[in-house]
Amino acid sequence: MDTFQKKPMNSTLFRSVKETRRQGIFLKRIGTLLCEGFSLKEAVGFLFTIADDKQKNWLTSIEKSVYGGHTLHSALIKIGYSERICTQIYLSTIHGHFSETVRVAGEQLIESAKRRKRIHAIVQYPIMLILFITIMLFSMRFVLMPHIQSIVSPDELSVGIGTKLIISTVYTAPYWIVGIIGLLSTSILLFQFMIKNLTVIEKLNLYCKNKIFSIYVQLYWTQFYSFEWSQLLKSNCSLIEIVHLLQEDETSKLSREVGSHLEKEMRKGQSFQEALTDFGFLKPEIGEIVRHGELTGRLGSELMLYASECEEELNQRIETIMEKIQPIVFVIVALMIIAIYAALLLPTFSIMEGL
Repeated sequence: MDTFQKKPMNSTLFRSVKETRRQGIFLKRIGTLLCEGFSLKEAVGFLFTIADDKQKNWLTSIEKSVYGGHTLHSALIKIGYSERICTQIYLSTIHGHFSETVRVAGEQLIESAKRRKRIHAIVQYPIMLILFITIMLFSMRFVLMPHIQSIVSPDELSVGIGTKLIISTVYTAPYWIVGIIGLLSTSILLFQFMIKNLTVIEKLNLYCKNKIFSIYVQLYWTQFYSFEWSQLLKSNCSLIEIVHLLQEDETSKLSREVGSHLEKEMRKGQSFQEALTDFGFLKPEIGEIVRHGELTGRLGSELMLYASECEEELNQRIETIMEKIQPIVFVIVALMIIAIYAALLLPTFSIMEGL
């Protein structure tokens, strides 16, 4: 049975920062207890004493799954955890680092929540300001403009060119705002319709054609697969066994597609390294890492090191882009404030001068 077909309707893409952090803390607590020698049942029983109402519902669901003979990853997907996290935990039951993986997965969710919170802090103010300006433009167009036009026509000589431009902008603003929103919405819906029949691999490869987002997608998934493959290799799994494990029903849809594609290409005579070149969402260097690791016999260790480097680079890039965005946001905010004052006061002063 495909575990991930039971995933709840709420998408992890739109999960709140608070919910992500809550999931991370919950998972980290379980992992910490497991690392301390608790069994999963004992860990669940202990957490009941300190959990809030929502976490008690999660614990109840996990307890039912455990007593019903199911694994932790299958219980987590039912209560809304992402496929990536659940796949990570499932593979840990094979490579033997289960307790540590559960704890690390929780820490990853907490760190993800921190990053998203910082991003929200940067973009929240300008979004609110844009919303305020939009309301102001509509109010000026349908409330203030009629009063101004009843006093003086914009075509009169006493009104300067700058004032005429501002009045014209305010007058037409509602139309181009609605037009831009309509165009963006139509473009998004059209794009979603065009890619709805694509496989997950094809979608990720398509996203990676955008140079702005490609490096982040590549670092994210390269880190994930490098780390998981390294753990499996260290537990004495061969590459062909890893390919078969990726196709298990308990893994995510992406992992099943990756495993199926790798097996298909390897049956054609390609090596594992050569088959990786078809995945545009993985960094090209991973193929060279695999080739070198096979030659030295230290592929597991080299993939582990490469995964750490990818994670560090991803975090650095996110921090860098946030540092660059912040001053730009401040400049935009300042310009918007100036524009509001100009739109409100300049026409009034020009009209008073002409009276």
